[in-house]
Amino acid sequence: MLESLRLKELFDYKVLDTPPEKELDDIAYLASVICEKPVGIISLVDKDRNWFKAKHGTDMTQTDRMGSFCQHTFGNHDEVMIINDATTDERFKCSPLVVENPNIRFYAGAPLLSEKGYVLGALCVIDTIPGDLAPEKVKALKLLAEKAMDYLNTRKIILNQKNALDDSAQALKNLTDDAPGVLLKFQLSRQHFNLNFISKGVDQLGENLSAESLAKNPQLFLDVIYASDKRMLKRTLAKAAICQKPFVLEFRIEHPVNGLQWYLAKASAQKDRNGPVWYGTIQNITQQLEYQKAMEQISFDISHILRSPVTNLLGLSNVIGMERNTLTEAKLQEYSEYIQTVSNELDQFTRNLNAIYEEKKRMLFGRN
Repeated sequence: MLESLRLKELFDYKVLDTPPEKELDDIAYLASVICEKPVGIISLVDKDRNWFKAKHGTDMTQTDRMGSFCQHTFGNHDEVMIINDATTDERFKCSPLVVENPNIRFYAGAPLLSEKGYVLGALCVIDTIPGDLAPEKVKALKLLAEKAMDYLNTRKIILNQKNALDDSAQALKNLTDDAPGVLLKFQLSRQHFNLNFISKGVDQLGENLSAESLAKNPQLFLDVIYASDKRMLKRTLAKAAICQKPFVLEFRIEHPVNGLQWYLAKASAQKDRNGPVWYGTIQNITQQLEYQKAMEQISFDISHILRSPVTNLLGLSNVIGMERNTLTEAKLQEYSEYIQTVSNELDQFTRNLNAIYEEKKRMLFGRN
């Protein structure tokens, strides 16, 4: 159970099978020089192997865990394990590392202790002849092992932060990709328009528009603007660059499939260390404008077409009021038929109006 937890801790560092890193190579070199031994190694003990993250004085990159020296540093976390002559040590005298190449005789290993208290491996020095280490060199080896772990712990924190940032960036990208319309960030001056970010929604504005193409050439966006709107757009951007105030503008794009489309752009500036940065949105407002136009037409129809029958009914009501004492049955029948005719006209007009409204709603919003 403890070994599985130790291995999990080792894997959490995400250091196995990674390229050499100068900071750790330097520590392996210093250990070799200070201890006056030809080989210095930072080894990490994996499930079935002893892998060398950093090394000096050897071309080997790993050994089998079985028979390795470093795994024996697990026993005492605070002590440097020293083997003066491996050929006389019962634990190692039959090890392939002793009886075969690299013919280890002397070994000293300082545990690499994680913040959770697990030994991940060792900083060790090796020689092919028996030997010993003076106390000050033992202390130096232990201090270097602590420095190696400081580096690995910092490396782990940075890697975790990077992964967290990458996850956040991906989540933000997913949100912006699914957001309606276009989200954008840009830098604006009187001479330049630099696009820092634009969401995937820009694909809907034109056949040749994409976040990638606009990042390389923001001019492509101006190229798709309806000809008679370009001057107004450039004038608005120039004024915004000078005044550094929010702007709102409407413009058109001739879409190759959907025809002429209306868009609403909004943006405001915020200051950062590199100067003003603009954040904005672009929304397709074609449907809203069509709906507004349809409602205005309906309002006009109601105002003008209803006026005549309503006026007639009011007039007839006044006539009936004035003649109520002299109304004959024939006149009453005549007025009743007229009221029925006007009522039918109003009913038919209301039905037609409702049908027009539902058709407009279906066309604009796709509702059944």
